[in-house]
Amino acid sequence: MPRNITVPVSPIYFNIAEYCLFGIILGLIIGIILYYNIASSKYTTVSGFLFGGKNMSIVSISLALTASHLTSITLLGVPVEIYLRGTQYWASALSLIIVTFLTAVIYLPVFHKLQLSSSFEYLEIRFSTQTRIIAAVLFVVSKLMLLPIVPYVPMLAFKMVTNPFAGKITAILCIVCSTFVAIGGLRSIVAIGILTTFLSLVGTALPSSLALIPKGIRSMWESASLGGRLVLYDPDPELAHHTSFFAVTLALSTNWLWKVALSQSSLQKLLAVSTISQARLCLTLSCAGVILMKLLSCFLGLAIYATFADCDPLLSGQIKKHEQLVPHFLNYLSTMFPGICGIFIISTFSATAGCMASIINSVSGVIFEEFIRPWMPQNTREITCCRIMKSLCIVVGGYGIAVLWAANNLDRLQHVASGVTGVTAGTLLGLFTLGIVFSRANCSGALSGSLLSLLICGWLLLGAENAVARGALTYQGKPLTTSGCGKANFTHILTNITAVAFESTKLNHPTKRLQSLFRITFTYCPFAGALTVLFIGVPMSYLTEKSRTSSMNPAVLCPLTQSLLNKPQVRSRTTSCSEARAPTSQEKYAALDVALKHLKEVFDDK
Repeated sequence: MPRNITVPVSPIYFNIAEYCLFGIILGLIIGIILYYNIASSKYTTVSGFLFGGKNMSIVSISLALTASHLTSITLLGVPVEIYLRGTQYWASALSLIIVTFLTAVIYLPVFHKLQLSSSFEYLEIRFSTQTRIIAAVLFVVSKLMLLPIVPYVPMLAFKMVTNPFAGKITAILCIVCSTFVAIGGLRSIVAIGILTTFLSLVGTALPSSLALIPKGIRSMWESASLGGRLVLYDPDPELAHHTSFFAVTLALSTNWLWKVALSQSSLQKLLAVSTISQARLCLTLSCAGVILMKLLSCFLGLAIYATFADCDPLLSGQIKKHEQLVPHFLNYLSTMFPGICGIFIISTFSATAGCMASIINSVSGVIFEEFIRPWMPQNTREITCCRIMKSLCIVVGGYGIAVLWAANNLDRLQHVASGVTGVTAGTLLGLFTLGIVFSRANCSGALSGSLLSLLICGWLLLGAENAVARGALTYQGKPLTTSGCGKANFTHILTNITAVAFESTKLNHPTKRLQSLFRITFTYCPFAGALTVLFIGVPMSYLTEKSRTSSMNPAVLCPLTQSLLNKPQVRSRTTSCSEARAPTSQEKYAALDVALKHLKEVFDDK
């Protein structure tokens, strides 16, 4: 039996119009870079660099927050997830609504009132300097691991419309543009975010709409229903099932809550408007925009499945991995609608550049505020600090280029980086939540909870990686077929391949009960990490010395916690007033005794 069966597919390369469109978008990005790095010299302070002067418009910040979610995962990964496992991902809209509400009510009031240059400065105010340093190190390490991975999936897409070397050069060009956008500060990042939002909207909605012209929406819906892709509620409790309803809602809510409410890049945008009501409005508008883009990505996934329902491109040898599914679909669509592939790839390039610029800017700001500024003289000029942060942007961007050029196995590095990012996101979310919500939390509880969280989640991550490497842990999808390819009879081959894969999985499946913990999917890591910090940090805080809530700045606690702390004081004041109006029986007898003694003295004098 032949092991590799390929079906020859003619690649659709960029035409002249697509190259011209790519040049126009690249020219707009370069124009933004030149304007905010050369022509605009107004914001040369740390506040201007990180927060854009804190007087930006609601519309621009809302679009920038929306663009921060429009990574290559949204544009290229979500349609593949729908194609392989169905539409349960729609529940991410519920996650975004929950995250927006919690951010607006619990986290945003604290940081908007404190107005800190670095979000990690809060941890020093609330707990200790050691807690602040640990959290900052976790953030920087996770972002530096993620930075070279962000352009990896777009690079796979570019390789299908250009030659492989040109795809790598384009990815490096994306990092270079991102670096110089980051040097321009928050205003430059917001300008790229506005461009990214509109390009992503067109690049996602247009292909899925054009794909329905030959078949129609009814045919697409019937194909998805027959293939089991219409999944509205999947309550599967299996921890290895990362697309169940609870995995999508609970796990994604935890990850996004850290990203939206507490990450440095998000807080920079939320603090760039004047009032907290404007910040909340920006959150609401961005939530609606992200939900729209997620639903459009789901719709694109259904359109792709309707196209390849009877002939999976991976099983038929047309692509090497499912990450190339969207570009392959666009190649197919370009035969009927020339230029559509270029529009989508260009929108992916823009989204990747905006996302990386935000990462580079936030990492450089955290490195400066946490590890460089404390050692600088206090009389250092603001323009000098701003120049140092811009230099850090160049260093961080150069690091991303070096790793992307030198790494040989970015696919494996992508999986590890995603796991490490999830572990750190859960620990940091739990650490900030411990300080903002629980007034009795102290430094001992914060340190013990965060360290144990890192140990447990790291242990689960390493165990899961080992299980995946041995074939004991696999992420199953919906059934795929090649019966309609028309090139060869793939059904018998597919049956044999499936049987071999099942036997291999069965042989390598963990037999010990304890090892079933390693079957937890990576999406649950942030959720487990945050709960560990809270479950350990709160009891440890009560067992050790109490936090001095009387001398604590009330601004470090969320409004709900502040209101709970103020109730006992109000109750005690009310009680003292009532006692003054209604004395006890003992006080009455004492007063009567004094009055009788005074009356006796009066009679004795007479």
